[in-house]
Amino acid sequence: MDELPGHFCPGCGVERKAFLRYPWHFCNDCRALACDGAGRRIDCFNTDWGGGFCWRYVDETEEALRTCRGVIALIKGRPAYLHEARFGGVVAEPLGSMSNPRPEGVCKITGTEPVAPPKR
Repeated sequence: MDELPGHFCPGCGVERKAFLRYPWHFCNDCRALACDGAGRRIDCFNTDWGGGFCWRYVDETEEALRTCRGVIALIKGRPAYLHEARFGGVVAEPLGSMSNPRPEGVCKITGTEPVAPPKR
């Protein structure tokens, strides 16, 4: 009984490897479709080799990177929380599935204008 159950991307339904830490994550193809409420696509990155999280719109330069704990965006019209994965990289999960971010340090771009994260 060491085998993990199958995982299906909530965006496209394709079967992917299951990860117990992120049981309902989007696949990388769907994660690449993340956008704001106006349909403007975003890229997400680790800030350096040690981790951290930042994002920018795909049509912006690297100088426009916004550093925060995560970003609430849309993937195929569904609110999703994109954030740093435990051991590096970026993971996207449907908002409210298992991942309920504290609002401090999280940008919300599901509307037409980005909302800066609340101060601690």
